Amino acid sequence: MRDPYSILGVNKSAGQQEIKAAWRATAKALHPDQNPDDPQAASRFTEAGRAYDLLKDPDKRRLFDEARSRAGAGTGRGGKEKTFMEQRAERERAEAEARAAKAAADARAAAEARARAAAAAAQAAKNQSAKEDNRDAEEAVAKIFGTNKSGETRDSAPPPPQSEPKATRYAEEPAAPSEKQDEPRPSHEPRPLHEPRTSPALELITYVLKRLTGSVPPPEKAPDLNIDVAISIEDVLQRVNPSVTLPDGSALVVKIPDDAKDGTQIRFEGHGHRLPQVKRGDVVATLRLKPHNWYRPHGYDLLTHIDIDIENAVLGCEATVETPDGQTKVTIPPWTGSHYKTTIAGKGLPKGHGMRGNLIAEVRVLLWDRPDQKVIDLMRSLREGLYL
Repeated sequence: MRDPYSILGVNKSAGQQEIKAAWRATAKALHPDQNPDDPQAASRFTEAGRAYDLLKDPDKRRLFDEARSRAGAGTGRGGKEKTFMEQRAERERAEAEARAAKAAADARAAAEARARAAAAAAQAAKNQSAKEDNRDAEEAVAKIFGTNKSGETRDSAPPPPQSEPKATRYAEEPAAPSEKQDEPRPSHEPRPLHEPRTSPALELITYVLKRLTGSVPPPEKAPDLNIDVAISIEDVLQRVNPSVTLPDGSALVVKIPDDAKDGTQIRFEGHGHRLPQVKRGDVVATLRLKPHNWYRPHGYDLLTHIDIDIENAVLGCEATVETPDGQTKVTIPPWTGSHYKTTIAGKGLPKGHGMRGNLIAEVRVLLWDRPDQKVIDLMRSLREGLYL
């Protein structure tokens, strides 16, 4: 069909009254009874009726105007429709621009990858250089003091055997916060069994430089050796004493105290760094509790969880809790939600003098493994206000 506006002779902005009046005038002029000698009168009259049917309906008119606007977007300058060659040229130009943009993005990504690789290579070279400098420094210290890498003086008799190391409590990390504070989230990264916190060579080099410059007086003893000792919760409860290997190759048995917890420090006299003509340093061992499948340490308390379903959370139940001393029963009151905590006294870590911390179990409300249609219908009725 031709443009309905031109058929009725109205503008695109014409209102309904104007369109209706134009239709009446056009229908009267094109009616076949008024044009008995015109064989095309009936077709023109039908065309005018179709044009009026389209324009008098606001929805149809809006759809027609939008379609014509979209069709007008495919015309060139001066409102003329673009030729096939012009349209193909535009498509080829758009595809070329897309390819250029993709190539630029790939080039930027490649440049970033090369930059990251160069940075990684530079860091690796820096680390290797630091290792070589550390090794050279150790050799320099050995030449200055006449000692070997283990810290023993060359051409000297081996030291006499020592008795069992004397272990003393040295210090502890800050006490754990009270239960009312937010509980810390322990890291699940396992710590190494024993790891010096500072490089022995670095401490020796620092001492040598200060002695050569005369900035410090001779020390009374060599620096201490700080190590971390990883131990499990079960070993703490059973008083299992772990053995660690020191940097000089000697073995050291760490005696666990009665009130050991995460962060407890123990001092072993005379087993640290060596320096000529001064007293040997000490070993300061810090206990680190290993991550556990069931418990998290919180000071002398142990934290765990109890999983219950919705039915038991609403009605209450008795639940079984796994403690370090075996299973025990606890009562879950009705209408209990997640984060509810129940305390089992005396099932935590040893606190000394025969006392122990507590086991704190936190409730977690879980859904059933499979959907329950009755529960689904009940929840839907409660949410939508339809009470059964």
